[in-house]
Amino acid sequence: MDRATQVTEELLDRGAPWSSTTSWTIVLIEGIVAGVLGLIFLFKPLGGTATTLQLTGLVLLLAALITAFQLWRGRVRPDLVQLASFRAGSGVTVGLVVVVATFFTAVTAEVSATLAVVVGIGFIIFGLTGIAASFVRRDAKSPLPMASLVINAVLALAGLVLMFSGAAGSDAVDGIFNLLGIALVVTGLV
Repeated sequence: MDRATQVTEELLDRGAPWSSTTSWTIVLIEGIVAGVLGLIFLFKPLGGTATTLQLTGLVLLLAALITAFQLWRGRVRPDLVQLASFRAGSGVTVGLVVVVATFFTAVTAEVSATLAVVVGIGFIIFGLTGIAASFVRRDAKSPLPMASLVINAVLALAGLVLMFSGAAGSDAVDGIFNLLGIALVVTGLV
């Protein structure tokens, strides 16, 4: 168990694409995953918006579980524990709601729009807590962590867009997922 935990921690530490210790193969794998997700968002080969929402919920759930794992192993600074706990709990809740709802209900246009609002709220919470953590984590003499701020601001902005598109209806949600697919493909190529 300890060996598996240690290997997982090493993968999480080396998995950040902006880290100098990250292997090019990890960055390549992350780019391929982002590109494949983007293509699925664009072409919806597996069943349309329901599949896109399931994948989005799974990504949010996975990110929250990674944060929960880091909390469990004591890898979060004491001044960030509350923010990380809130972020992990919110992500797990929203991710599970979306995944369970898409697997156990018929995903109609109204359900898709509602779940897009739920995912949007989850992204907003994730982004804002990440921004807050960047400011709490910062030393007074060091610069702001721009990569973290940009990623979390984009996440919060994507959440706002998803929330408002969900309120506008399922056609708006499909259009937003197409835009997110293009963004993921470009991110994967970069």
